[in-house]
Amino acid sequence: MRRALIVALAATLALARAGQAGHGGVPAVALTEPDYLKWLLDSRQPVVVVDLRSPRDFARGHLPGARSVPLAELERRFAEIPTQPMVVLYCQCPVEEAAPAYSFLEAKGYANHVVLAEGYDGWLKRRYPVVKSPP
Repeated sequence: MRRALIVALAATLALARAGQAGHGGVPAVALTEPDYLKWLLDSRQPVVVVDLRSPRDFARGHLPGARSVPLAELERRFAEIPTQPMVVLYCQCPVEEAAPAYSFLEAKGYANHVVLAEGYDGWLKRRYPVVKSPP
């Protein structure tokens, strides 16, 4: 119970930080921390994880259960991403590079989507599991 409260607090702080973003031409995005996403996945909470990296990078390793929708194909393939439950976008890039994908989905009516703070590198840094696609 205490761990869940700490994780929820971390997620809330990330969302508050995201609300302060948007200065200097970068759109504001809602963020979630890797620890919170890991908790969601471990506790089998409904969440859709979307990998915005290239198919080649996806095959080398991706978050468990992630769907590959490369950033370059998002406009054409966004309908593959359900609007519910929460959608978590990630790439191996700064949040500023994921912001256009976030804004695009928002313009398409998505209301429950976030960007993974620290992206794929933050996930790896914590030594959380990754899945490799067969060759």
